[in-house]
Amino acid sequence: MDGNPRLNITGSETVIGQGTGADGAVFRTLLDRMSDGVFIARDYRFIFANAALPRMLGYEHDEFVGQGFEAVVAPDFLELWVQRFRQRIGEGEEPPGRYELRFRMRGGQRELPIELNASRVVFDGQRCVLGIVRDMSGRKLAEHALRESEQRFRGTFDQAAVGIALMDLEGRFLRVNPKLSDILGFRASELRTLTMEAITHPEDLSLDAHPLRCVRNGEQTTYSIEKRLLHKSGAATWARLTVSLQVDEMGAPSHFIAVIEDIHDRRLAQIALADSELRHRLLMQNLHAAVLVCAPDARILYGNPEACRILRMDSALLAGRTIAQLGCQFVDRSGEALAPERDLVRRVLASGKEMNDVVVGVRHDDAETLWALVHAYPEFDTRHRLRQIVVMFVDITDRSRLEAERDADRQLKAAALNAITAHVAVLDKRGVVVETNASWRAFAERGGYTGNMTFIGVNYLDALARCDRDEAPHAAAACEGILSVMLGRSALFQMEYACHAPHERQWFSLKVTPMDPARERVLVSHENITRIKLAEEAVRILANTDALTGLANRRHFFELADEEFARARRYETPLAVLMADLDHFKRLNDEYGHAGGDAVLRSFAIVLSSLLRDSDRAGRIGGEEFAVLLPHTTREGALAFARRLLECVAENPPELGGAPTRYTLSMGLAELSADCVEFSSLLRNADEALYRAKKAGRNRIETGDGAPDGAGQAVDTD
Repeated sequence: MDGNPRLNITGSETVIGQGTGADGAVFRTLLDRMSDGVFIARDYRFIFANAALPRMLGYEHDEFVGQGFEAVVAPDFLELWVQRFRQRIGEGEEPPGRYELRFRMRGGQRELPIELNASRVVFDGQRCVLGIVRDMSGRKLAEHALRESEQRFRGTFDQAAVGIALMDLEGRFLRVNPKLSDILGFRASELRTLTMEAITHPEDLSLDAHPLRCVRNGEQTTYSIEKRLLHKSGAATWARLTVSLQVDEMGAPSHFIAVIEDIHDRRLAQIALADSELRHRLLMQNLHAAVLVCAPDARILYGNPEACRILRMDSALLAGRTIAQLGCQFVDRSGEALAPERDLVRRVLASGKEMNDVVVGVRHDDAETLWALVHAYPEFDTRHRLRQIVVMFVDITDRSRLEAERDADRQLKAAALNAITAHVAVLDKRGVVVETNASWRAFAERGGYTGNMTFIGVNYLDALARCDRDEAPHAAAACEGILSVMLGRSALFQMEYACHAPHERQWFSLKVTPMDPARERVLVSHENITRIKLAEEAVRILANTDALTGLANRRHFFELADEEFARARRYETPLAVLMADLDHFKRLNDEYGHAGGDAVLRSFAIVLSSLLRDSDRAGRIGGEEFAVLLPHTTREGALAFARRLLECVAENPPELGGAPTRYTLSMGLAELSADCVEFSSLLRNADEALYRAKKAGRNRIETGDGAPDGAGQAVDTD
């Protein structure tokens, strides 16, 4: 085009011509500053574009103008595009003007989802198509993420292997998953008519009274107990109940989440297991290990033949003696004699716990020290009363000599691993954990793991394969990366992943490297990068928030508003916007200084925030100017909100100079209408209403339609 385009409206058609004057330059400047793309198409080509459209698709401006439809429109949409183009440049009724499609980026390797608003125009005497293009990639990603989040929640709730219920603060069931119905035999509809108290065994009703009271008082956030629940058949079934109190955004108790695990079979098995363990320990007497059985008063009741050999004493002489009366000396690894109060039996009696893999030396006057690996544990009867202490000795004299030579090397390697802050595990070529460092074990302990804290002997690849649905994608990627290093396909594997707990968010960086050329061992480390991630998140929050009021800043508010405006247009739902400006704010600054003015702004932001719903959006868009977006709200609803805001401002004056300081505000509101195609138009209507409110005397509300229904009346704040 030789000059700038000029727009005229003639009859029912839009006419665009060449313009070289001031009007054309202004029009071209407006086009180039639009964030949306604008084009004119004729002869199946793009003959004009503003600056935004080529930039959106990766073109230079001159490179884009003149492109044919087939180079820009995605193949899946090309036929529809050409068909509607022909309809627009022809006679008769125009096809729909707004629809979604995809444009091809420069090079054709990527496609951009867009929303197109097209219309028929006359340009230089010929019919053409004028189009406005909006990038929808961000909105599409947000919609996809929201759908995935909702699907994950439903999948977790409905497919959980334990019973889950949402309960109100009185214990009534609001929602239950299929597993809970299966555990208790009730249909979901039947459970929703009951309370937790109604399905609790009468003898167990008092078990959770105290922990429930602590949760409600805020002394703890959750509790877990084992108790009997009543099946629909009337039978009692054992369950582990974990209850967590949920609060709303204001911190007020909202509802309970209860997790019910069926442990009935486990409780029955515990009794059988106790008998089995007793029989197993008796069989230990026939092993090639020394066994001493001692009474609760530390006297020896029985010693097997191997014990007699190690202690050089007949079994008849052993009975009735204590460890200190055996005539031999017990020493620790350093060769220092054990004091009588530190002998193995008394240490078990003092702690009430078993002792595993304790190395002691048995020293006789005429022979070298015999080294033994000792395992000592208490045994209790069915009433949990101490019945006896069992001490087992395994002769490791020869093994101790070899272990002494390896200790120095092992200690050096362990010290190196433990000095690393990352959680480190060493895997063999099958994926079995052969070593972990202190950070790994400490992390497992903090996470509430109750098994072997070292994880030695656990197949790490199998453990990753058993991860639940939420962790499965990260686990699968980690498993593939470890295998690639083990098999020599990669020299290094790294990935970042989230590992969030109910009350803590964490991120880690996983790194896998080979430890030797043959890749017999690989090193797996998990570095905590939570501080880095939280810092990045804090930067994003700061970029979107007004530092003084805590509301959305101007840029972020307009981003939210554009999304909400598009949603309201798409689903044809009500939408209202409110503009508010503090009256005579300069007087406040002059009288109380800028610190006083800031205090007033903060006070107003607090009052405004207290009235917002979860779906509402508020932002500070100027010095003392604020905007509020009210989705799903009609003109009448917005008026009610504005009047309430005026009342609350009057009722909650900030205190400046030791006294309440009253202020007022003027407001203008506008409602989304059919002819409003951009959020800027809706905001302009509200801004014009605000201007009328200021001009009419302030401390009042005006609507965008100027209706004389009393909405523009001044509101008494005294």
